[in-house]
Amino acid sequence: MAHLNQAAERLQEALDRLEQAVDARVGNGAASGADNGDSAELRSALAAAQKQNTALQKAASTVATRLDSTIARFKSVLEA
Repeated sequence: MAHLNQAAERLQEALDRLEQAVDARVGNGAASGADNGDSAELRSALAAAQKQNTALQKAASTVATRLDSTIARFKSVLEA
């Protein structure tokens, strides 16, 4: 379960870095007056990554809950 939490944290950190890169690139494009569609594409990619991150976090939570339940059942069987 620790590996799952670490993976979720790494994914969140990657998304944060991606968001910062998008913000920086969009900011640079707006400052120079050049918007060749890259910023819209980056925003779209960021939105997709955030949506995937949300889905993965939900899946990780479900897996963690199921693992905890299974471990508890194993413990009760072993103690019986």
